[in-house]
Amino acid sequence: MLDGENLLDFQTNALRRKIGLVLQKNHIFKGSIEENIRYGNIKARLTEIEEAARKAYLHEQIEELPHKYKSDAQQLSGGQQQRVAIARLFLKNPPIIFLDEPAASLDAIATEQIKNSLDAIKENRTVVVISHSISQIIDSDVIFVLEKGRVVESGTHEKLYEMDGTYREIFNASARSLNLDKISRTLEIEEMF
Repeated sequence: MLDGENLLDFQTNALRRKIGLVLQKNHIFKGSIEENIRYGNIKARLTEIEEAARKAYLHEQIEELPHKYKSDAQQLSGGQQQRVAIARLFLKNPPIIFLDEPAASLDAIATEQIKNSLDAIKENRTVVVISHSISQIIDSDVIFVLEKGRVVESGTHEKLYEMDGTYREIFNASARSLNLDKISRTLEIEEMF
């Protein structure tokens, strides 16, 4: 069901126009950065492509390249390629977005930039985020916790943490693996100065 209507009643092309997708590894086509972003809206003008790249925190990096938007998109780093996919989303402007591990295998700075881009595009849309990273889902309206392919818990971060179940176990393991105690102490010391 989508908005109360059976998916079988939708025309496939009409449904695809309403959906955007950012995967863990997005396909970058042979061609320029401009062409790869334009894939989100074939009729887009260069100014619209540049604006989408700005929203995806990519424009300044493109401007530093020798051929700017005409540069080979396949030569971009993994984080830049992710932002090309996000720029496509901004250009397409779909009401429904699926994000599958959008910041996987990226460094902390690239992850933060992608999170900022995604936070901007989530406004007034239906967004489904599939992620092992607590930071990618913690602000979600509803979180579904899967274990062995089955939903075992659902709710907000606060509700799930209070349940003291699988989500809390995952959350605590994430905090320990990131060494959040030491990070918090470091930030507290920094704030004193």
